[in-house]
Amino acid sequence: MRTLVVGIGNTILGDDGVGVHVVRRLRERDLPEGVDLEEIGIAGLGLLDLARGYDRLIAIDAILTGAAPGTIHVLEGDDVARAAHLGPAHEADLPGTLEIGRKLLGDAMPREVLVVAIEVVDVTTFSEKMSCDVEAAIPWALEKVEALLRGL
Repeated sequence: MRTLVVGIGNTILGDDGVGVHVVRRLRERDLPEGVDLEEIGIAGLGLLDLARGYDRLIAIDAILTGAAPGTIHVLEGDDVARAAHLGPAHEADLPGTLEIGRKLLGDAMPREVLVVAIEVVDVTTFSEKMSCDVEAAIPWALEKVEALLRGL
């Protein structure tokens, strides 16, 4: 099974970069064969070219739901719509991008889509530092992603 793991976020907007930080740490791990890692700033339409031809897509991103900072959500199926990430108005969010991809690319889009979303505090302040709770959640997010990759 070919799997694409995408870390989404902007590392100079504090907690927003958590998805990218998780993927960077995944690069240091021994991952199963057939897993590719990518970093992207936003889940816009550029994601379609990256995801084409993969069986599974795991997106790692920041999320604001009101849960405690550092809470890790694993979303799949209809729950992926909760992963809407606010980006520039001219770009599609993750659920919108996936919907467009299914319409345009059909079977070339991943059949399975999972989102590992880390509850964040601040995604608007210019800072290369994440909040303490979000940074502390990175090891847990790594464990979640690795478990998903190994089918646990």
